[in-house]
Amino acid sequence: MASAPPLRIWLYSALLVMGVMVPLALQRWSPWRGPDHAIADHTRQFLASPTTEGKLRVLGLGSSVLWAATPPAPAQMALPGIDWMRMTKPGTGMGYLLPSLGIIDRHPPDILVIDENLLLPDQDNVIMDELRQDLILASKGMAFQLTGNVQLAPRQAYVALLDQREPFECATFPAHTQRRETLKNAANLQLVFNNAAINRQLTEHLQRLAQRGVRIVLLELRRSELVEQTTATEKQRWLSRLQQALPPGRHIRYLSSPIYVQQNLHCDGSHLNAAGARLFAPWWQAQLQQLRDER
Repeated sequence: MASAPPLRIWLYSALLVMGVMVPLALQRWSPWRGPDHAIADHTRQFLASPTTEGKLRVLGLGSSVLWAATPPAPAQMALPGIDWMRMTKPGTGMGYLLPSLGIIDRHPPDILVIDENLLLPDQDNVIMDELRQDLILASKGMAFQLTGNVQLAPRQAYVALLDQREPFECATFPAHTQRRETLKNAANLQLVFNNAAINRQLTEHLQRLAQRGVRIVLLELRRSELVEQTTATEKQRWLSRLQQALPPGRHIRYLSSPIYVQQNLHCDGSHLNAAGARLFAPWWQAQLQQLRDER
């Protein structure tokens, strides 16, 4: 029978883990690095900057599902007559996007697109998702120092703005586990929709913006056909409660993206991969142009 590792090995391992996690945690929560301030500043720059006469200014706030569906800012196609920017965060709930609402109050866009996932409760795994992103960037920085490869140079900006610089990276699963992971994701979504309370503070804030003339678009980014079928009952009940709290009207619209029946367009049943994003792009551009024409 194999003997257990010496106690000092466990101690060294614990110290190594702490040596990695503590600096990342300090980096994440340091007051000079608050992601809410980074997002709010970025939102302010977009909304307070001069715009060309007649251009429609559209701001999108969303989850990583919106990040996966839309390209980062440098890669976005030019939209005639439209200034479009979106900011996203991992997981559901408003999280560190919330301070941007104060900026929107002072500098309202013509249209505010809200990914419906933001109206769901925050999930417990968001902090770990953010730390994982920090770890990726820290690893790239270390690799750059060791190799000198400029492609590995860390970006001099907040991790919270990662979605504005980098394409979404799909989680990869072996083919034989893909369906199992998708069903696991669907089961988790069933629980989220079933137990989700309506964020009255947020819906009332959106109501006030609509009363001031801001057009609000509640965007439902549909997942794979399998996930949508599995979660249909729970999701529809939640959407009905949401529409009671935030009724559609002249300045409030609910918009659903297509369900794609093609296989292999999603990483995990929820996030579009690069092929899925390319299919989504012309549909989304057409929706923005229609919103502009309706002004």
